Amino acid sequence: MMYGVNTGFGSLCTTIIPGEELQALQANLIRSHAVGTGPLVSAEIVRLMLATKIKALCQGFSAVEWSTVEALNALLDHDILPEVPSMGSLGASGDLAPLSHLTLVVMGEGRARVGAQSLTGAEALGLKGLQPIVLGPKEGLALINGTQFMLAHGLWLAVQTRRLSYLADVVASASIVGFDACSAPFDARIHAVRPHGGQTLVAARVRDFLQDSPAFVPIKDHIQDPYSFRCIPQVHGASNDVWAHVTDVMMREAESVTDNPTVFTDGGEVISAGNFHGQPLALALDYGKMALCEWGSISERRINQLCLGKRGLPAFLAHKPGTESGIMILQYSAASLVSRNKVLSHPSSTDSIDSSAGQEDHVSMGSIAAVHAVEVMERVWTILAMEWMAGTRALDHSGREAGPILSGLVDAYRTWVPAAKGDRVLADEIEITTQFLQSLPIEDEEFLCFELK
Repeated sequence: MMYGVNTGFGSLCTTIIPGEELQALQANLIRSHAVGTGPLVSAEIVRLMLATKIKALCQGFSAVEWSTVEALNALLDHDILPEVPSMGSLGASGDLAPLSHLTLVVMGEGRARVGAQSLTGAEALGLKGLQPIVLGPKEGLALINGTQFMLAHGLWLAVQTRRLSYLADVVASASIVGFDACSAPFDARIHAVRPHGGQTLVAARVRDFLQDSPAFVPIKDHIQDPYSFRCIPQVHGASNDVWAHVTDVMMREAESVTDNPTVFTDGGEVISAGNFHGQPLALALDYGKMALCEWGSISERRINQLCLGKRGLPAFLAHKPGTESGIMILQYSAASLVSRNKVLSHPSSTDSIDSSAGQEDHVSMGSIAAVHAVEVMERVWTILAMEWMAGTRALDHSGREAGPILSGLVDAYRTWVPAAKGDRVLADEIEITTQFLQSLPIEDEEFLCFELK
């Protein structure tokens, strides 16, 4: 008797399957487990699911035919992207439901996107001249028993968060000058005596972005700035440090074998264990989404400070306060996103629900953390866009010189969004500004580099 080869699954693991039903066992596993619901995950994440599943199978501990690996790789080669719902996994026995939707397509079932078309699995394969496969013993289990749904989200977030963190410092730099904040909190000596890597990096970047700005000086008429300005290195930096850890977890998982049972061909052993359990990813993703939330939280506080009519700025950055409301309600909108992120940042991994008749009695809920983390990140991008709108308006009103780097970025932005001359509809401007920030190239190649450890 060998689990997943000639037995049932989950709490049915003691049910022996006769030889003539072994092929049906694997196909039925995929069909019965494809129970996902909710919005489809993005094309980028589906590609990462395919790539990480292929890599895991290629480690050689999963007992699948090479032709099965080639069939998955063909989906990537031809950009046939299975339609994978975002909800349905508990993040413990592997990401069973989403990976079942992924696997259906190589069987010629389910649905996939090819370009702008949504096709059946059979149609998608046929369009590219591919044939469906028949799963052999254990192959269905190997294809769906793994953490690739959580992992794909984590890897995507790791890449995007590195960009977000860099641009959060760019955006904050504009607000620093717009608000006439002083440079003293960014002095390298301050961070040398509290040498957390993240805060040291953020302070150095802000100094770089604002070099040669005559407004970025240590002594001002006001003695101290509010925490949302004075503590940018500490808050942004802590989130950077969290995501360095999260990225390390994800990169290690990308090198791992996470299906069950594990086949050791050198000694002829098949060991049933628990590498499918997503707890390492769940905890990391919960930690990561809280760190993401903080970039948005402190950004909204800077927007609020820019609205208060302090330091030579008009109330709400309006040209005619009273007749005009300026960005008053922009701050409301940012606050609503911050509040939503706080709800989504509640840890998922502290929850567990008994499943499979008590056989799977502790689950990670890492898939929920993964989906929520992506939504939090998307909302943070929007909040940063709102701050950039506020910061650049503050620069326009104050006439303060931000230095050549920031001034060049503001000039580029004004080709996308002209300077305001009065009240106008801001909804489209928020979306355009988000696109502008996400389009900016990042020249810090060392910061964007990933290394396996």
